[in-house]
Amino acid sequence: MSRLRYLFTNGGNMKRVSTMLIGVMAITSLFGVAYAGTARTEWVDPEKFVDVDPAGETRARFRERTFSQLEKHFQERAEELPTDQVLKLTFTDVDLAGDVKYMIGPNNNNYRVIEDLYFPRLEFSYQLVDGNDNVLKSGEENIKDMNFMNRVRNTRSNDSYIYEKNLFDDWFNDAILPKD
Repeated sequence: MSRLRYLFTNGGNMKRVSTMLIGVMAITSLFGVAYAGTARTEWVDPEKFVDVDPAGETRARFRERTFSQLEKHFQERAEELPTDQVLKLTFTDVDLAGDVKYMIGPNNNNYRVIEDLYFPRLEFSYQLVDGNDNVLKSGEENIKDMNFMNRVRNTRSNDSYIYEKNLFDDWFNDAILPKD
């Protein structure tokens, strides 16, 4: 405290002291609420899922890449939960937005067409547990968004799985995040 008093009374750099105090207050305010929950994802019989079909790569590679990107997103959302909470997700079916059109010919240039008819759907069970493994919330979900193409969402517009992530986000915000 004497160093701080010296800076104020003996012509110390007031701007530097103010900046330092603001920084210390900002950092300590972050410790008031700890958020960094985790997500654990399991995919049950993914080869039987309605639509996790590739357009231009092997099924195994496409499924691996798709699940990896979705798991990363689920983890990012789970980080909004308190530190000791774990969101356990067990997926039993996935139907990606769009449909793969298969081309027969020398190039076999398959492609995914996104149309209203082919809406995203996720079927899963979940448990939200605390650090003592007490179940806070649980259930089975079969969520879909038949209006996915009419929603205005500019974030992640270049994301290959924007529709599935938006669908999950809507569910997560309604079912998992605490209501104030």
